[in-house]
Amino acid sequence: MGSLGAIGFDLDHTLAHYRVQEVDELAFRITQKKLVEKRGYPEEVLRIPYNPLFVVRGLVIDRKRGNILKMDYHNYVTRAYHGSRLLDEADRKRIYRMRRLRLSSDAYISVDTLFHMPEAYLYLALVDHFESRGSTPDFEAIYADVRAMIDEAHADGSIKQEIRADPAHYIAPDPMLGRVLAMFRDSSRKVFLLTNSEAYYTDVLLSFLLESNGGPSWKSYFDLVVVDACKPGYFLNRDTPGRFLEGTGEPGSVYSGGNVAHLEEQLGFAGDRILYWGDHTYGDILRSKKSVGWRTAMIIPELEAELATTDRISTDLHLLNEALTSRDRLDREENLTLQASERLAAMAEHSADSPDEVRKDLLLRLKRTRDHLAAVRAERVRLHREIAQRDDECQRAHNPFWGMLFRDGNEITRFGHQVRDFACIYTSRVSNLLNYPPDSYFRAPVNRLPHEW
Repeated sequence: MGSLGAIGFDLDHTLAHYRVQEVDELAFRITQKKLVEKRGYPEEVLRIPYNPLFVVRGLVIDRKRGNILKMDYHNYVTRAYHGSRLLDEADRKRIYRMRRLRLSSDAYISVDTLFHMPEAYLYLALVDHFESRGSTPDFEAIYADVRAMIDEAHADGSIKQEIRADPAHYIAPDPMLGRVLAMFRDSSRKVFLLTNSEAYYTDVLLSFLLESNGGPSWKSYFDLVVVDACKPGYFLNRDTPGRFLEGTGEPGSVYSGGNVAHLEEQLGFAGDRILYWGDHTYGDILRSKKSVGWRTAMIIPELEAELATTDRISTDLHLLNEALTSRDRLDREENLTLQASERLAAMAEHSADSPDEVRKDLLLRLKRTRDHLAAVRAERVRLHREIAQRDDECQRAHNPFWGMLFRDGNEITRFGHQVRDFACIYTSRVSNLLNYPPDSYFRAPVNRLPHEW
């Protein structure tokens, strides 16, 4: 942190933490209504309830088949649902053939942000709805309709209008937010806001978050505010024009649009002298890091629930780890016992001319070894069942449909690897950095290869 000259922030789900269920249900309800009114969907679609647990970040929609997938780092599918129906292992392997999927194909849509949740769930619910009535829906057409209507709901202000009218119902303020922004400015860093939101909506959110208790103007916390940024294109199109809405470069100036080259010129810093906080895996974190070399800090609000659940089931996780260790020990013991059994069997086979006492001793040792091998194998079967049951219980404690956000069994999920690969640091909220001096050095654990343990 000591090498940074500027620190920037996204707004939605980064500085402004939404009450996720309330906002998701709002977007879900408005999109349902638009589908009925503008795309001719039956009115019974309005009676579909929203399930906030069914979709999590990091999933992938297969819009050609009406499926949603959880994948590991290598893009192998580890869990899959058709609509809301879990595909068993045989169906999952039959459809996806245990091969890596090419997510660059337009058949697949990544659920990268919390804003994607209502869109994804409504699509899957409509798959269920039409199939339950005996029709064979066009899965791609349904997704296109949902995508178009939720985009319209965001673009025409339908969703923002309701949030603007009652921000306290939809936004969870962080009382420490002003303090952490002030800490960064007091440490002689440039502090900026870079958001896709419009100027009026940015003013609504930050006035509520930073001025509700009689604090100074929210603009006083920033050297520069950029609205209407159109990320991720902001990091790619260096000739996109913009304009000042307020001020001409002095602290608190508000700029609309533009491009990253202009921003770096205004800040006086570039590349790894800039740290950017965001929640969107692609639009905020990957693009700012790969395209312009910024340092990145990813906000993952789900971490708080994930860590709380991990703490609550710590005893079960300990027992699961013990069972896994025992299984590894039995694997080695089975291998050694099998080798001993094969050696004794070969010796017994060639002992016809040996004295009776020697032959009897060999046969007795062979029987004991084979009995022990059978006992080891029986214990492995028991442990395998125990591991499967405990792992399922631990996964379901996090989410009954998808399990842990960052892991599936022994595998790190695709989302977990994206966080590890592209975020320099990650946390649940910006104000967590109040627990550290502003010049802290954050170091990741040593990433060892298997032979180094």
